[in-house]
Amino acid sequence: MTETEKYLFDVHGYIVIEEVLSTNEVVAANAAIDHYASQISIRPNDLAHGSSTLVGETGRGDLGGMLTWDKPYCDVYRQMIAHPKLTPYLEELLGPGFRLEGLGIITMDKGAEGFWFHEGAEPYDRSRNYLYRNGKMYCGMTNIAVQLTDVEEGDGGFACLPGSHKSNFSCPGEIRLYHTHQNRIAQIPAQAGDVVLFVECLMHGSLPWTADHQRRTVIIRYNSGVVAESLMGNYTPPAFYNELTSEQQSVISQPSYRNELVKDQEVRDLLGDDFFDED
Repeated sequence: MTETEKYLFDVHGYIVIEEVLSTNEVVAANAAIDHYASQISIRPNDLAHGSSTLVGETGRGDLGGMLTWDKPYCDVYRQMIAHPKLTPYLEELLGPGFRLEGLGIITMDKGAEGFWFHEGAEPYDRSRNYLYRNGKMYCGMTNIAVQLTDVEEGDGGFACLPGSHKSNFSCPGEIRLYHTHQNRIAQIPAQAGDVVLFVECLMHGSLPWTADHQRRTVIIRYNSGVVAESLMGNYTPPAFYNELTSEQQSVISQPSYRNELVKDQEVRDLLGDDFFDED
């Protein structure tokens, strides 16, 4: 991250990284969605949470399972989870050995409802936090929203209350429901191939979709290598694990303090290589 990106992320809780995906990657990702479009699940208008300003004519669409899709449709999404343009950002915020927590696609057609504004720094969540110590940012769950279609000002879609990741007070309900202080909520424009990087404890949601074209956003969630929100019992690698590159395999792993340390050369220098050679 550049010094400017660090400053803006610390102040706002998000940044927009432009042109992460190439034109060919955007085309491939959209072609894969077109191929599996019949699997898109339309939600039953349950995300506005009763808000009169976020209500829509239809629910948003959800699509998952991209890593298990047939080739070549899965390839671009497997590349996305450990994209070389994004890894430095994730290592800066989550540390070496960061883990994939989840992956899904959001679609919104014109008239689709918004999503009430959720999360925020209070009440405090150990796995979804933001801290600054000694010149470095430490994040809990951190997300990238990969835009596969253009999002212009006023189109709707992803929106947030900048700076709310550091709030000391719980957000009042009328703001979460977008009933008051709407001018404080920022809807984030971005072009296809751009990424919105944001910490989960930033209060965020979405505004109703007003554009004629379909919104398509890939949401990828990550956490520190020592944290997991959804793992229970023994860890079993997915069936497609051996088809992945080593970089992709490294983010689909069980939580491990040692795995995080082994990638940090400063820690290796401090503890010595013998520490990491033990079974």
